[in-house]
Amino acid sequence: MHTSTTTVHTTPDTDRAVERLTEAHAVTVNGNIAMSGPLLEELREARYPNLGRTKSGGGGGGDLLDMKAFNLYETTDADVRAWLDHYRQPQPDDLLEATKLLYNTLKAENAGSRLDNPDRMFGMFHIWVQRIEDMFNPPRAYEITAACPVCETEHVADKDGCQLWAVRVPVKEGRALVAECHHCGTLWAGHEQLTALAESMQINVDWVALREFLGLPQNQPQTC
Repeated sequence: MHTSTTTVHTTPDTDRAVERLTEAHAVTVNGNIAMSGPLLEELREARYPNLGRTKSGGGGGGDLLDMKAFNLYETTDADVRAWLDHYRQPQPDDLLEATKLLYNTLKAENAGSRLDNPDRMFGMFHIWVQRIEDMFNPPRAYEITAACPVCETEHVADKDGCQLWAVRVPVKEGRALVAECHHCGTLWAGHEQLTALAESMQINVDWVALREFLGLPQNQPQTC
């Protein structure tokens, strides 16, 4: 097995991702500083949106369940615990504590040059932050109007049955631009790959304009 000593993700950026997942933290909202609770805690609470609220009389219905939040929480919990088990670590009952333990375990493994693919392992925390943020505040999708150069697919139906162009770029303030084919799963990230994608599709994409798209709500894609 090849062991890498790369520490690219053991940076303040990853520390920040873990902080956002597990601790109360400051965020910038429209230029103002505000406090936010741990993202994993907010996700946990979002599973039962009416928990703790007074129910109206009659009917006797139970708590409503937000399946999207529930599934994301369960998936994240399972991922964290699977990696703790892999490294033979204890299993804290609380997911926030389990996430901190996993991070500290990975840092110790990496410091001892025992961690295979540090980029992938430390990148998990960034992915979890992104998934939770996207659940609460979904990005807008910029469609590239040409067939995917890998699988040649033009359109793919979304969960509502709308036919969308297969290659799309989710756009959101602070998010790096990444194009994805929603048929074959191919990803293009970074200026070079995105430029190569545009060239292979024989189209001109103004990436500056695409970034500006974030501030132009009138250009949001129409829904069917």
